[in-house]
This record gives sequence, structure tokens and C-alpha cells, in this order.
Amino acid sequence: MSIHFSNSFFLHSIDAWEQDRKERFNLDALTRSFHESVPVLDFTDWRITAVERGYSETVLPLNPSSSNQYITHQAALMLLAADYTGGTALASVFHMTPIIGFHVSENDSAAYMWGAKATIHWFSPSCQDLVCKASIEKNKWEMLARRYMEDKKVITTVPIMMYNGDKLVAKADFTYWAQSIRGLRRNAFDIKKINVLYEHKTKTTAKLIVGLRAMEQEKAIDERLFDDPYAFMLAGKHGITLARRFSAYSPQLQDMVSARTLHLDKTVSSFAQKHKAFNVINIGAGYDSRFWRLQFPNATIYDLDLPIMLNERKRIFDYSKKENINNIEIDITEQPLDEALRKAGFDTTLPSFFIWEGGSMYFREKEIDFLWGPIAKMMNNDSRFWFDYVSEDLVKNTTGFASAENFMKNMRKNGRTIHQWLQRHRKSCRKVQSYCR
Repeated sequence: MSIHFSNSFFLHSIDAWEQDRKERFNLDALTRSFHESVPVLDFTDWRITAVERGYSETVLPLNPSSSNQYITHQAALMLLAADYTGGTALASVFHMTPIIGFHVSENDSAAYMWGAKATIHWFSPSCQDLVCKASIEKNKWEMLARRYMEDKKVITTVPIMMYNGDKLVAKADFTYWAQSIRGLRRNAFDIKKINVLYEHKTKTTAKLIVGLRAMEQEKAIDERLFDDPYAFMLAGKHGITLARRFSAYSPQLQDMVSARTLHLDKTVSSFAQKHKAFNVINIGAGYDSRFWRLQFPNATIYDLDLPIMLNERKRIFDYSKKENINNIEIDITEQPLDEALRKAGFDTTLPSFFIWEGGSMYFREKEIDFLWGPIAKMMNNDSRFWFDYVSEDLVKNTTGFASAENFMKNMRKNGRTIHQWLQRHRKSCRKVQSYCR
């Protein structure tokens, strides 16, 4: 959503805040979202009870799930409740801004928010329902909102007061860090300057996909769609946990990833049988192990990704055993693909198989045109381009299938802004339509 108001307008407009409250701060809906994203909050029945601009209030009930051996609140859970109370108050200052993990995001203005530091003082045992209240001084609202809208880092400390009735039982100070996805990407290509949270986001997305491939390996040999002996090693505990957690809310995702993996395996293998020598250009290689588990001695393979991901691949794989695989560092939104490949000695006379697996739906029209133009230049009549895409009905939530709509909601809550581009990008598709099969 494009916001054309000045900060002063939306910070002081009652109508603007009421619109924001309706969009982002429906108390029941937001509490449910927190429960989905942070299961311990659901387990303890923590809930949001009030949100105003710069203010939030939550309740941590005293119950068997939240209490300790003395039947008072567990200290760590009090800090947890304070954390999300202060974060909600800070989120209210960023007008109409989705918070990754809790709101559905439609564009790169969505916010990543993390706790950077916390202190807490317990004054007395909490033996009633704990009411947490977080308040941000009004004179800070405009400064914080402006910094965020300029894609700068926002770092601020929010005090959270905790009460049993009228009695103050604890006080916490949480320092939060927040920035838009757009701001996080600024140094994505620079290993020394890349934001640690953007690095985490990039690796986490790749870990999720390889974790889903690993789950396919848990099936009986005669039931699994493909064999990937590298999947569990590549996914690690992080990737497996991500895949299981995401599959609990979007069970169709694992089948989708497995189906496209099988299809692409077969398509590349069929292409290899038709050519004595050929190129493979794997755009956004991530933790893909396809060209390690499948043998294509007649192929020259180019794995393309950000430096941070290629460093991961070099750490994991022994490239001395695969002389036909080349790693190319590239940010495909800023660097022309053909220039990067030619610098690596790409042979344009050979048939080429371009792969963009699970990528197209996350890019906008301008970015796709920037990528597809060079691909069209480099493809000859024997070349092929494999990609997957998302339909308009799925993006607009008009499929009529609840499982599909839940899938889209969960992807968007986790910061994946999915676009339907098959219709919007016909011009780009025509550039290579002779080669897309």
C-alpha cells in the first residue's frame, strides 16, 4: 500500500488511526495470529486486550500453564509477555505497516522487528492475572515513523509496566530493532555489510525448502517421489523444524515442493539425453543438491545466488569433485545475468537449460523484465527455460479452496510477498516464448 500522507497527518488523524486499527489491530484476530506464530502464547492463553497509537495492553493469565512451583507467574514468561506487548506498541506507530510473522504482507514495506536488548525488575511475586502495559512517548511517534518510512533502522526502547490489579509487580525495558524488507536488502550483495537479519531471512527461506525435500525422504522408498541423500544434511535441525512447523499450517506445501522437484529432475534428465554438451543455469541455487545427486557429465553448470548463499554451498559441498559446477555471485535484481555469465566463460553456442525454481512469484514486473531480457539474448533454438508461477486466482484468494487461501496467508505472514505475474508479464514471456516448453 502506498501512503501519500505526511507523517504529521497520519499521526494525528483520528480517521487514519481508526482505519489502521481496523486493518492491523483487530484484537481477536491479532491475538489468534500471535498464538499461531508463537505457540507458547497460545499454551498460556496470553492475549491482547487494548491497542491505541503508541500504546498496547496484554494479559498473561495466572493458570497451571503459566505458573511455577509457587503458583506465581514464571519469570521468563513474564518477560515474554512484556516483549510482545512492547513490540505491539511500537508496531502501532508504523502506519498501515504489516509486521512479519503476525500480519499478511503484500509488499516490501513490511517490517521485521526483533528484540535487541531487555532488562526486567521483579518487585514482588505475580499471583494474579498479569496485565502488561507498554507506552511510547507521543513526542517520539513522528521521528520513529519517519525513520521507518525512509527505510532506515529504527532502534528504540519501550518501557513495559506489569500489574496485578493496581499493584506494580515488575517493570521491563525492551530495546527493539525494526526495518522494512526494502531497507534490509540494501547490502544484500556485500558479505561484510549484509544485515544479519537479511542474511537470516535468506538462509531461512532456503532452509525451509530443503527441509520440505527432506520430509519426502521420510516416506517409504517406493512411496517417495525422488531420492535426495543430501537433504537432511543440508536442512539441519533448523530446516527440519521450519518444514514441520510450516507444514502444520500449510500441509500442501510439502507436496508442492516435492512435485516440482520431481518434474524438474525429469525435465533436466530428458534434456541431457538429447544433447552431447549443454549449459545449465540454476538461478537462486540456495540449498539445491540436484546436480550433486543427479549425474550430468555432459553439462556445464552455473549455480547463481547471493554471495552469502554461495559461501554456504562452498562450505558444505566439495567442489574439487565437481569441476563442471561453477558458482556465480549475483544479485539478479541489480546485475545483468548475461554479463555475469560471460565473465564466467559461458558458451553461448551450446544449448542452455535455464532454471528458476520457486522464484518468479516473489519478484515484480520490473525485476522480472530485468532478468528475462538477458535470458532471451542467451537462448538459442535448442534451449529451454523451466520456471513455476502462481495463478491470479491463488494470489487474489478466489480459488474457493480454504487450504490454498491458508497457504497464501501463511506465506505472506512470513514475509513472502507473492505476486501473480503470468498475465502481467506477457511482454516478458513473449521475449522467450520460442524457447519455453
